[in-house]
Amino acid sequence: MASIDASKPLLDLIAKHESEGAMAVQGVKSGYDVVVQQSFEITPPIKPISTMTINEVLDWQVKAIRAYKQKTHSKQGYSAVGRYQIVYRTLQDLIGLNDLGRVFDREIQDELAFVLIKRRGWVSWKAGKISDSRFADALSQEWASLPYNTGNSYYAGDSHGNRALISRDEVIRVLSKIRNSIEV
Repeated sequence: MASIDASKPLLDLIAKHESEGAMAVQGVKSGYDVVVQQSFEITPPIKPISTMTINEVLDWQVKAIRAYKQKTHSKQGYSAVGRYQIVYRTLQDLIGLNDLGRVFDREIQDELAFVLIKRRGWVSWKAGKISDSRFADALSQEWASLPYNTGNSYYAGDSHGNRALISRDEVIRVLSKIRNSIEV
């Protein structure tokens, strides 16, 4: 739990740019209940995402993807949910069969985001084996709102219209702050 606590400034930074801007538009009280805007406009969830079981969230994601494709005649669909905007395939990959009945609440969303941070190199970065810059690049490959070393989203130019919503300097500042608190 200490590691997830140490990552809180990073989790907050990601959430600020992934979900919190959509709270007012979607009429939710928390980024934990935000869904990707393209799907919200076509198939808003019938209850807050943070009160659904993971199985219900996965079902909603499938319906949202299908509805978007049908309405827009697109090959692409949108399924990102929650504070960290976790897409269907990633959520499917992160969840075991035993967890399908678990509620997709704040705790599980934070845990899953931390798993994604760890996959992107948290342990190596924390140990000083990779630089802030390299870790920031890895994170930008998970979250489109974070800038790659070019200053643009790693996913800029894709069909989803992704773009960086924060400066590279701000990401590096947060990582430096975390590193300094870890070393103390």
